Amino acid sequence: MSVAAHAGRRPAVVPAWAWALPPLVALFSALAWAPEMTYGQFHLGFTLPWLVLLSFAAYRAPRVGRKVAGDMGRGDTFAYLALAAHGVIAFIYTTPWDNYLVYREVWGYPPGRVLATIGYVPLEEYAFFLIQTLGTGLFLFAVARAMPRQDHGDPGRAGWRARALGAALLLGASGAGVLALTTEPGTYLGLIVIWAFPVIALQWAFGGDLIMRRWRLVAIAVTLPTLYLWLADRLAIGWSIWWISPEYTIGVRPLGLPVEEALFFLVTNVLVVFGLVLVLHPVSLGRLQALVQAVRRAPWRPLLVLWALAMIPTPLAPEYFALFAYLSTGFLALAVLVYAHQRYGRVSLALFGVAFSFGVLIEWVGAATGVPFGHYAYTAPGPAILGVPLLVPLGWWAFAMIGIAVAPRRRALLLAPLAMIAYDLGLDPLMVQQGFWSFAADAPYYGVPLSNFIGWGLAGAALVAVLLRLEPRLDLDASWDLRAVYLGQAFLMGFGLLVFGLPAAALATTVAMVALAASWRRPPSPTHSAR
Repeated sequence: MSVAAHAGRRPAVVPAWAWALPPLVALFSALAWAPEMTYGQFHLGFTLPWLVLLSFAAYRAPRVGRKVAGDMGRGDTFAYLALAAHGVIAFIYTTPWDNYLVYREVWGYPPGRVLATIGYVPLEEYAFFLIQTLGTGLFLFAVARAMPRQDHGDPGRAGWRARALGAALLLGASGAGVLALTTEPGTYLGLIVIWAFPVIALQWAFGGDLIMRRWRLVAIAVTLPTLYLWLADRLAIGWSIWWISPEYTIGVRPLGLPVEEALFFLVTNVLVVFGLVLVLHPVSLGRLQALVQAVRRAPWRPLLVLWALAMIPTPLAPEYFALFAYLSTGFLALAVLVYAHQRYGRVSLALFGVAFSFGVLIEWVGAATGVPFGHYAYTAPGPAILGVPLLVPLGWWAFAMIGIAVAPRRRALLLAPLAMIAYDLGLDPLMVQQGFWSFAADAPYYGVPLSNFIGWGLAGAALVAVLLRLEPRLDLDASWDLRAVYLGQAFLMGFGLLVFGLPAAALATTVAMVALAASWRRPPSPTHSAR
């Protein structure tokens, strides 16, 4: 072979035979320890050898003139920092979720197989969070070093449709995970989906097109670690190092591995690989800067994200319903206030003060006299003003402003109260069921009388009229952000009501809210300035 030909080759960082070491070590470990293998011995046999080999390969790479992450973009220091950050994020994000599953006895560990536990989870499990994240990340780096240069060009706006569609499908799958939790066998599957899919949806929304342009790298980096961990997990279950509850799984076990376990290792590797590919891609920094600028222009949007995140777990942890109810309502009310202040200036504070005060007074009068909602009493936990729970006047403010945005231009006084009634078709049955308030009349619609909805319409019309009087420009407001909140609320509320066993309320509120959304028309760009 000529010198020139030899010089053109990429030098091998690790001999090819060395990649067989992890399976060989695992095989010898199985022969030696299988009858009574502990979780720690499982790491020694299956996860640590792979991690050590990949770490050594990464260590050797710069010494033979190779970047540790190949041609993915960025330098070695940045690559290591990104990998370390993913390890920290994985540890923090997985710890409460994993503790909850062990607490629910979705899985567990026989006596004598673990060293010690912190909370409900053994030390070896916490180590697994880091070992898998670092191992998969280093494997991604190794594959990137071996592959030819990836496409670094900015696809521009060409990929935004794929990003939007993919994110929407992933969020839809998250909703299916919520439905899975309504059944006992769907518990493990549902908890995996709602834990992982929203994050993957965010990753895809940010850079799904960048991931697709590196699909070969991504496919290899996800597939091979996943196959290896499937094998290791199947052996560990067979050797009773840990067990998976048959009551909380759907019973599909290809080759003896519960399909939920297979999904878990797949999505965790997807999270790591997607995250690192996006962080290291040179286009991502520009997108992040553009995102920061967008947040500065619309600072209410991060608050709306927090609102949605507080809404999602509400049906999953009924014992914390009150906490999530206050969090979600508070984030929504604050987001609407920030939006109004950005758009209308200081008058927004007067709008908020009027709506909040109106909510306190109308509910205080209603609870005392039965006018206009019918006779009812508050039993909600948490802070209250004149006996009215704090979240109620915050809700009046948020729902009134969103109802105005939902209505077509110059139709707010007519349609905003209807938008509020449509939302209340689900809200009141849920709050009655959760013990926040109760009506004296034993009404067939989940204990909520017809007078309540008539009262909502009348009170809503009065509040909307006052707000329009204070700020006439509201009648021209058709914010797509607030409209998106309304439509998102329709589906979040619908799923939540199904989980809480209120199917008629779920159907009524979702259909009514979506029907009102059908009257939307795209507004022209706003031309007025804030005061």
